[in-house]
Amino acid sequence: MSTCENQINLGTWELTESWFNKYLISVGDTSPEYVECRIVPAIAISALVIGALLKRLKLPSGTIHSLQDIDTIVPVNIGESLTGNAEISQTRRRGELKFITVIYSVNNADGEEVQVGRSTVLVPQESVN
Repeated sequence: MSTCENQINLGTWELTESWFNKYLISVGDTSPEYVECRIVPAIAISALVIGALLKRLKLPSGTIHSLQDIDTIVPVNIGESLTGNAEISQTRRRGELKFITVIYSVNNADGEEVQVGRSTVLVPQESVN
């Protein structure tokens, strides 16, 4: 990825009831608070971001997701629509690995920032061009 491609549109996500239920089942979360309060777990939003990043960056097999920082600004409810944007903030090499750090933000339909974070992946040397 060249330096002129630092801005990454992560897309839009509709946090439907069906999506919410599938997420809780897939991670084995039985906490009643999420269902009763209709609040989406912060890590579920982060998982959407990571999934989109993996697709947009076209990372090769063998890439390791090594670091995730999340800051939730406001809770997100089931039924909301979110959009995400990211930016490559740093790339560096150490030995056989290339480190790529991305910062991201997620906004609701009103444009209010609901979550920000930082993610780092390690790309093996044989995959780095």
